[in-house]
Parts: sequence; C-alpha cells; structure tokens
Amino acid sequence: MKKLLTTTAATLLAVAAFAQGTVYFSNGGFNKISLNGTAVGTTAGTINYGLFYGVGATQPAALTFLGVEGANSTSTAGVITAADGATVVSALGIPGTNPNDANVWIQIAGWSASFGTDWAKAKTQGSFGETSVINVAGLGPTTGPGAIVWGLATGTNPAQFHGGFNITTSAVPEPSSLALAGLGVAALLIFRRRK
Repeated sequence: MKKLLTTTAATLLAVAAFAQGTVYFSNGGFNKISLNGTAVGTTAGTINYGLFYGVGATQPAALTFLGVEGANSTSTAGVITAADGATVVSALGIPGTNPNDANVWIQIAGWSASFGTDWAKAKTQGSFGETSVINVAGLGPTTGPGAIVWGLATGTNPAQFHGGFNITTSAVPEPSSLALAGLGVAALLIFRRRK
C-alpha cells in the first residue's frame, strides 16, 4: 500500500511539473481567415499560422513567438488546422502557464508558408496578417480542451477574437521597376549637371 501511494504521488508530481494552460487555436466558420479579401483556399501548405504570447499582469510590449502551430485547412477555406490540413488544434499549450491563468496575452498571425518560420520577413516581403492582441480570460486544462479564444458570432467578449483577419500581400517592387527608377534618377542627375 505504501509503495502504491508513493508511486501515485510521484506520478502526480510529474504531471503537475509539465502542466500548461491551453487555448483552442483553430478557428471556425464565424472567424474565417482571408487572403487579400478572399477566404484562404484549401491548397495544403500555402499559409502558416503561429501564436504569439506574453505572460504578465499587463499587456506586454513584445509578445514571444511560440512557433508555427497551424496551416490552412484542406477541406474548409479560411479555417486553421494542424499541419496535416485536417486536424483541429483544440489544446495548444502555452509555456510558463498553468490551467486557469488569466494574465496571458495572445495574438495569432498568418503568413506565406514559403517563408517557413520567418514571419518577420513575410511581413515585409510576402503575405502577412494578424489578429488584435487579447487577454485570455482563463486558460484551459493541459489535456484540453483549451480556452475558447475565437468568438462564435458578433459578440463583444474582449477575451475572444471576432471576425478572423485578412492576410495581405506586401507590395514589393520588381527588380526591373527598381532598375528603371534608378535609371530615371541617374538621367535627372546628368541633366542637372549639364545646366
């Protein structure tokens, strides 16, 4: 009996040591993500989704990038799934947190999958979009389901995202346009010198 109690206590301590609060990362039909105004397509691997988080009593100035945690659904346009394009991400753990923590700030972003994890480069040279930053009301248990962070309709809950977000393509000029602009500037300088 003593051995059983010791083993049970050790198991509970091990589980508690790895406990994390969770969020329900995947969105739904009320919060579809769009790409340049149209729901993100169902072609696998075109968009990466990541979670940014911060822990503290007030909104942090800079959020920490958790990593690429999702991709676009291969069956429903505008919906975030796991990398397989089909599985819902219902319990995404946030490091350094515990279930029921309420001082956690999160943001979700989406960008061109061709940039891999380099969301910052995608923001300036590819396609990028993000939600607002919200304070989660209370994280879900480690085993899930995670705290609901996507609103179900046009609600006003400040602890939830409402309406998805739009991913827009950065206007990066083509090299030929830059070369033409450079020639124009050079011509103006030569013309000015002759006067």
